[in-house]
Amino acid sequence: MAASRATLLCVANFPANTGYAWDFIERLYARIADHVAEHGIATIVAYPVVSTPLRTLAGSAARAVRLDASLQTRKSVQAVTELIRREDVRVVYFTDRSAWCLAYLRLRWAGARRIIVHDHSSGERTRPRGLKRAAKWLLVRTPGLVADVIVAVSDYVARRQVEVGLIPSERVVRVWNGLPVTPATESSDRHVHAIFGLAADRPLVVCACRATAEKGVAYLLRAFDRVRECIGMSGLRPALIYIGDGPQLAELRSLRETLQAREDIIFTGYRADAAEILSEADVCVVPSLWQDAFPLSVLEGMARGKPVIATRVGGIPEMIEHDEVGLLVPPADEVALAEAIAALLADPARVARLGENARRRVAERFTPEAQLDRLTALVEEGFGSACGALGSPSPGATSFGATHS
Repeated sequence: MAASRATLLCVANFPANTGYAWDFIERLYARIADHVAEHGIATIVAYPVVSTPLRTLAGSAARAVRLDASLQTRKSVQAVTELIRREDVRVVYFTDRSAWCLAYLRLRWAGARRIIVHDHSSGERTRPRGLKRAAKWLLVRTPGLVADVIVAVSDYVARRQVEVGLIPSERVVRVWNGLPVTPATESSDRHVHAIFGLAADRPLVVCACRATAEKGVAYLLRAFDRVRECIGMSGLRPALIYIGDGPQLAELRSLRETLQAREDIIFTGYRADAAEILSEADVCVVPSLWQDAFPLSVLEGMARGKPVIATRVGGIPEMIEHDEVGLLVPPADEVALAEAIAALLADPARVARLGENARRRVAERFTPEAQLDRLTALVEEGFGSACGALGSPSPGATSFGATHS
């Protein structure tokens, strides 16, 4: 039996309730679902693995299903096409998938009118050359194989899609992520210090990210070991709190034991209250080594009025203007990172200025409302007159080629 109303299918390529950045993506699905529901459009979120209860979709209009939507096997393609037909799916919204895929033709034949790929992915890619470039150029211009819209989370990612992926620039749209700002408070509560048994007057340096080599946490640990030397005899004894889990965690713990500052470095593992810890930080650090697309860890610190010290890679310079809202250092440079941390800890007035500027930057440029408006406009174009959007421009979603010619 045909579905009673048109449907949006959002495809997650990660298990439900994975945490951190994945939670952000799932909450975005929930917000989009609530918005399009006002137009009578249903939303299904497909996961390869579903855990219950679904904390991120709870209370939203989105309905979760377990579905292998990898499109890597005949069985997967068949399952997705059957869902498209059964639920009258008009728009398929992928996250971090290839901009082109042979299976996209099958999805269109099954009834999908619009395919969107939201690219949050990081890392460098090699530009194709010679015959390989020519073949790829022709491939991504074959009707039906390429997504109708590739949403890039930063100008860096958009350039990569155009220059490396050879995607026509008019199909690429840059939409920055957004977060709500946390109002400034004068509270003297040092709850986080109490949790970890720290004296209330000790400055906190906080890093929250996954424990993988490309996140650069090892460089941060070694840099922090230098900070006391950089500070000199000021009497400051900062603590470093690292929030995160992942495959490199055991290696990082071993590294900590070799450092003089090991008693001042706290590993928390995964923490559901990570936001609370960030809110009490004096300085946040994001020491990425590779080309981070648009790291939420930067945005989260800024939204809480914290100066963020981060590396000059990927989309980070689009977020941080050096010495205006935070500090930028070269990747893998322990000396520069240590000096930046020490400089801020020794200058509370500078910390306050950068933090307030960071909060203002998020409120002006990286709002969740602007992100949602742009994404829902792109989604609704696939439903035509049902949303009154057919032929209407997407607010704030000008193609990358039009804005960066």
